[in-house]
Formats: sequence, C-alpha cells, structure tokens
Amino acid sequence: MKFLAVLTVLSCLSSAHALEEFGGINFQSSVPADQVTSLKNDLRYLFTTPVTESDAEFLATTGLSAGTGDHLHNWIYNRVRYIVGESYDLQRNFRARPKLFFKYPKSPLPDGMSGNSINVVQIVMSNLGGAVYLTGKKADVLLGLDMDGDLVSVKSARTGILQVGSGLFYDGFWINKTDVNAPSNSVSRLGTLFHEARHSDGNGKSTGFLHDICPAGHQYEGHAACEVSGNGSYTVGALSERHMVKNCSSCTTEEKTILVARIADSFNRVFDRTKAQARASLLAELASAKQLLEMYQTGTWPRSMRAQVDAEIRTLRAKVTALEAQLANLTITPDVRPASLDPRAEGSFKEESVEKSARLMRKSL
Repeated sequence: MKFLAVLTVLSCLSSAHALEEFGGINFQSSVPADQVTSLKNDLRYLFTTPVTESDAEFLATTGLSAGTGDHLHNWIYNRVRYIVGESYDLQRNFRARPKLFFKYPKSPLPDGMSGNSINVVQIVMSNLGGAVYLTGKKADVLLGLDMDGDLVSVKSARTGILQVGSGLFYDGFWINKTDVNAPSNSVSRLGTLFHEARHSDGNGKSTGFLHDICPAGHQYEGHAACEVSGNGSYTVGALSERHMVKNCSSCTTEEKTILVARIADSFNRVFDRTKAQARASLLAELASAKQLLEMYQTGTWPRSMRAQVDAEIRTLRAKVTALEAQLANLTITPDVRPASLDPRAEGSFKEESVEKSARLMRKSL
C-alpha cells in the first residue's frame, strides 16, 4: 500500500506559490513539473481524441449522455478540481474552518469509519477530498486544506482533491516503455483519474465509494482493494479505459492487450459478498476437516479402534475432496454486475455544465 494518512487538525504557514490551472483543474506546487506536463497531456488527449465507438455500459454507469471528449472532461471536472503531489504534507496543510451557516447532512456515515478520522489507503493515487469531508462530517467540524495560500473548504467529497502517488508515474507500470506521454500511458493514467473521481461521489453510506476488503481466496486477500457494488471506482476506472481503448487509434495491438489485461484485473476486484461469505465458511470447514484427518492419520490408536479410525479417515478424505471441489467451482467474481450504490453526491457543491468546462479546456489548449 503506497499511502497511509491519519487526518489531524494542525496549522502552518501558507505557501507563496500559486496554483497552476489547466482545463479548470488546479495543480498545487507540490506536483513536480514533469508530472504536471504529463497530466496536462492526458487531459488534452481525453478532450481532443475523436470518439468513433462509445462503450454503452460506461455511459450508463457514469450517467454520461455522450462519450465524446467534452463530456468525459466535464465528468472529471465536476469531481476533480485540485491535484497535489506525493510530497504534499496533509497534516501541515490541514485546517479547521468556522462552520458559519454550513451544516452537514444528517445521512449516515459509510461503514468502516472509526474515531474522528479516517485512514486513507490507496495505491498510485488518493482522493483526499472525500477523506477530509468524511472526517469533518463525523467530527461535525468544517475542514479545509491549504492550496498554495488558498484555503479550500471541503464541504463535499465533490470538492475534488486528489493526491498523486509515486505509482502513477512508476515506469514499471508504463504500457509504452519508451514514452511516458504515449497515448497508451495516457489511457492508463486517465483510467486512474476516473477511478479516483468516482470517490468524489455518493451520499450517506455510499459517500466516497469506499473500497472493501478483498475476501479469502482473492488475489488481493486482506487488502482494501475490492468493491461489492456494480458502479464503484474499480468498475468506473475499468469501463473508462475500455471506452478509451476502443478509440485509441494510435495504440498498438500489444499496448491494447496489456490495457485489456489491466481492465480485467479491475473487474476481478468486484466481488459477490454472499459468495465470499460462503467461501469463507467452506474454507473454515475445510481447515477443520484437514486438521481432524491429520489427527486420525498421525495418532496412535489401539488395535480395537483400527477399523473405526480407518472408516473416519475415509470419510474425512471424501469430505476434503468434496469441499475442495466446491471451492474450485465457487467464483466470488459475479457473472453479472452486482447492485449499484447511489452515486448522487452530498454536501455543498455546484455541478457545472459541459459548455463551461469545455470553454475552460479550450482556453487551456
């Protein structure tokens, strides 16, 4: 896991740097210049790439009316307004704000929160805005972050503050190994951007679309790297990449193959909770049966009990074989997308039109 932060209220001096804006998205000074260049290139690619084939499931899941660049950029723009770098010190830039007339919704908090803070664990990129909003809501304190001297009050997860992790630009994850700004690498990073943007959505229990712990038997067992909804971050990220792969005319066949494999990995993180619980029960039963079998096989038994022990061994071997067969046939990845969570965002934010975000983007090109 790349990023772990426990939010606490601290104060510090404001930075003298100014935010750098591109297409309505502000880059804080902690983002290295080369990463800013690449992310700008990604946003430019998203906005300008012609769309010849839209992914219907992607549009339905995100609520987009069209898969063209202006609509895709608008979806991001309404969920991402600030990007900070890996070196951004969350604790030093944390602020408590006067609440004045602001009131948090009385909706319930997502499951899994404890105390008056939330741990944010993400790989390659993190949605800080959602974490700060939920922390403030639980403590009933309006919180904000210092953005190069601009104090941004977090009145909704839609405030949209993302943090770049080193994994986003780790060359081992590049699709095209020679050019960080190749279209295939842009598609990969944009998929992460869509993934994190989904964390700005939701209300009540669905606020932030928090990840679930991957169940027993999963490739990422024990890590908060899965989800049980049909419209969560992994699904949105995968569908966005699938949409972009269909329209990447300059991606090579090899690059598309790698991207498709990564898309499959994201879909594999969506699991059926009921099946996962059944699998956990089977695993526990199997472990118990194997323990009993070992006891009968290694124990010293009187001659008078030999026939009974042999019968128990045969029974337990048959049980172990049957349980292993059940486990082999029980896939926790659903054949059909599970039920969706409510993506409507809570708090105070303003949804901007496609026309406005397009104007901002054209001004930056």
